[in-house]
Amino acid sequence: MTLASKGACVALVALLVACSGPHVAPEPERTPLQQAVALRETGRLDEAEKRLQALAVEGDARAELELAETLMLRGKHAQAVALLKERYKINQDDADLAGIVARALDGAGKPDEAAPAYVKRLQLHPRDVPAALRLAELLVGRGDLVGACMVAEAALRMEPNHPGLHTALSRALLGRGRVPQALEHAKQAAQLAPEDASSWLQMAQVQILAGDLEAAKEALQKCLKIDSQHAEALRDLGVLMLELGDTKEAVALLKRATQVVPDSAVAWTALGVARHRQGDLVGAMASLEHACRLNPHAPAIYANLAEVALDDGFPRRAVTEARKARDHLGASATADLRQRIERLHTRAVVVALLADALCRNDKDGAALQQTAERELHDAGLDAYLPEIPKVGDQATVAVRAAHARCRSAAPPSDPRPPSP
Repeated sequence: MTLASKGACVALVALLVACSGPHVAPEPERTPLQQAVALRETGRLDEAEKRLQALAVEGDARAELELAETLMLRGKHAQAVALLKERYKINQDDADLAGIVARALDGAGKPDEAAPAYVKRLQLHPRDVPAALRLAELLVGRGDLVGACMVAEAALRMEPNHPGLHTALSRALLGRGRVPQALEHAKQAAQLAPEDASSWLQMAQVQILAGDLEAAKEALQKCLKIDSQHAEALRDLGVLMLELGDTKEAVALLKRATQVVPDSAVAWTALGVARHRQGDLVGAMASLEHACRLNPHAPAIYANLAEVALDDGFPRRAVTEARKARDHLGASATADLRQRIERLHTRAVVVALLADALCRNDKDGAALQQTAERELHDAGLDAYLPEIPKVGDQATVAVRAAHARCRSAAPPSDPRPPSP
């Protein structure tokens, strides 16, 4: 071979090597655990669960954690808790284990048990911002507002531009009555995440307590522009429009809220109040009765039912509903709510007696006063006895409504309608 041909051969070999690209070593064969995780990542959860279950039975600790993750992805949080419960008892210093257990307990509907697990996770892994955020939210839900503030503030020192942490801190501060500080963090959350509906909802709730209803209205509208089916925003904007005097719009918004979340007693109650203000007594009663079926222990619902019953000419039903409202007042009920219901009960008793007397054409005022005093005494409302004359003077409309009903129920041949 000539020198020239040798050179050509070398050049050809070099060209072929260049065209073939760099040498790539074959991928190492994946372990059974990696194969199972790969199945999960491609959405084949059932197959992944079976393979991980087999590996976990063989004593593979990592497979057990991956199995728990897979169970949670399938909505089986309680099974994930059962799987890791004993292991966590004897090894609470494993950061990964603490984090998975916290999320499993949380998903299983056990927030009181999840919170300590989140605390342990953060002690072992302080930079886990999702865990800090969820812990802050749980603490707000449990009423530990100081604890929620501490967790959110600590996390914000590491992640100062995290909108969710600003929102959580705003909620905790608002619960503590620190409205200006809550507003500051709500604004930061909205600036950092202007496309996040929850940040605008929080902004609105702070603005409502700050007394700026127009700003709150604007924030809720922005929330609904992002998510037109946001049930809380629909409900809150409906209530706000009711306060601003736009009853028609309030009813429309609250109807949408009940359609989005049909089992929300709060939304049905608000719709009942809006319909009452609109003058739709039948619709108001139906909405409030539905709310009562959803939450039969809420005193405010019974109070609203009593008010509608009075305006609709059914004072005896109003007495019954007011009594139920008082029966459901817990020890934690506010003084304002308790007084409102007691005054409502007093008014219902007086209206019922006045309407009965009017239907019988009974003009014995002294006897009526005595009967009212006796009924109020029996109901434990002695403090309101001096108010009987004043209540009677202010109840003309309700008495007329009840009187109209007793007159319409009277037989044509009876000149004196019977009492209802």
